[in-house]
Amino acid sequence: MAEETNRKDVDETAEQEEKSGAKTFTDAVSEKIDKAAEKVKPVVKKATKQVKEKAKPTVKAVKEKAKEVKKAVDNKLYEHEVIVQFAGNSYYAKDSNEKAIEDYVAYGGKRDQIKQIQLYIKPEENACYYVINNKTTGRVDL
Repeated sequence: MAEETNRKDVDETAEQEEKSGAKTFTDAVSEKIDKAAEKVKPVVKKATKQVKEKAKPTVKAVKEKAKEVKKAVDNKLYEHEVIVQFAGNSYYAKDSNEKAIEDYVAYGGKRDQIKQIQLYIKPEENACYYVINNKTTGRVDL
């Protein structure tokens, strides 16, 4: 209903202005549109501000998750295998790693608490020394 009234107003205004020769129909419509846009601007600005405020926690959470994912990707090693050969024997780091974990667990450690393992393979002693989480040390036979 309001749309019909507005259209009639625009049509009447345009007709009057055309008769008087002051403005063209297009100019009248453009002027009405500009006036309507000026009335809407504050409402749009306020709504935009509200949306931005409500979105801040979500944006922050997404950014933090993106950082975590990037860090996980950066820290992930490519697939690899280390083999130490000495005096005709081959020693696999993967096997030494598993033996070190088994030894750690056998002496009371928990597998899910392991964050870091350092292996020191010493073929001349037929042994592998390990350090878990920069604290616990041990030795396993190769």
